[in-house]
Amino acid sequence: MELVPDRVDLAIYLTGWTLGWLLLWRVRPLPAPTDDPSPWCGARPGVAVIIPARNEQDALPHLLTRVAPHLGPQDEMIVVDDHSDDATARVATLHGARVITSPPLPPGWLGKPHACAIGAAESSAPILLFVDADVQPAPDLVARIAQAVTAQPDVVTSIQPWHKTGSWGEQASVLCNVTALMGCGAFNPARRNAKAQVAFGPILAVDRTTYDRVGGHAAPSVRSMHTEDIGLARLVGGAELYTGRPDTSFQMYPEGLRQTIRGWTRSIATGARFTSCWIAIATLAWVWSLAGGWITMPIVFPLSALQFWILGRRAASIHPLTVLLYPLAVLAFIVIFLRSLVALIFGRRVEWKGRDVDAR
Repeated sequence: MELVPDRVDLAIYLTGWTLGWLLLWRVRPLPAPTDDPSPWCGARPGVAVIIPARNEQDALPHLLTRVAPHLGPQDEMIVVDDHSDDATARVATLHGARVITSPPLPPGWLGKPHACAIGAAESSAPILLFVDADVQPAPDLVARIAQAVTAQPDVVTSIQPWHKTGSWGEQASVLCNVTALMGCGAFNPARRNAKAQVAFGPILAVDRTTYDRVGGHAAPSVRSMHTEDIGLARLVGGAELYTGRPDTSFQMYPEGLRQTIRGWTRSIATGARFTSCWIAIATLAWVWSLAGGWITMPIVFPLSALQFWILGRRAASIHPLTVLLYPLAVLAFIVIFLRSLVALIFGRRVEWKGRDVDAR
């Protein structure tokens, strides 16, 4: 290995390195609610907060205690208990949620879309807000969602929370979080008024009229998808996407590496299918610069480490040791992506929350 890099190698590396900055140029938090009542022509419209939950007794208190105090009389908070084996229903009731027990899963449905459809059908508010149980939202999330959906009722409004990585197993998936933000195409400087064709599952909101018009989670193209967020966004015709940092977060896989691998295997390659070809190529070039740049040119290691730290912090929390060992995080990403790709191509089933899910 030469200490002085070859000009061609350096040019290739710097191209990938620069693309990384452009792909995640900015974070875009959901705008704060305004005191101006004009968007609503009076009182704020009601929001139905619908939480599909399967074995979420530990996560629910962190969500419900943040949501309940900020609900108005026009709002609803519904937990759909998706055949849990733990105390999910009791915990939800204790924290003031209305609990609905999901009926048996019909043929052709997956669990989460079914639970979301049940919650929507049992609610009456004009705005539907679907939230995963592991989300820890900003106190004013409901008001901010109401404002955003009212402003753009014909699209999906969606937020990717900031990932609080707990264990080293979760730290290994930092690149999955980063590439998910890059792949949606919403956070680069070229993005202007075009709507994204994907959405983020943890927080997804839509006007009820729009939801009913396209068939919601009951639509055939949505109810069988484990990436039902993408299916709904494409059915509606577009999405406005935001990032959760600094005030809305989640801990995706608190059980560690095994759960992390299973979770990302379920979704990352499927998400890549709906990524723009050019963005996919640019993201691949960036990952390639991380993976190979430091091997062919050790002198660029600090550049990649610095970039990994800055871009990674836009999507997740990172331990300084993870930054120093970032090539291992790149290796983990490659393994997870290839595992997900194989499952997608060969139709292998992935176990998730006690159910077998077809990776396609």
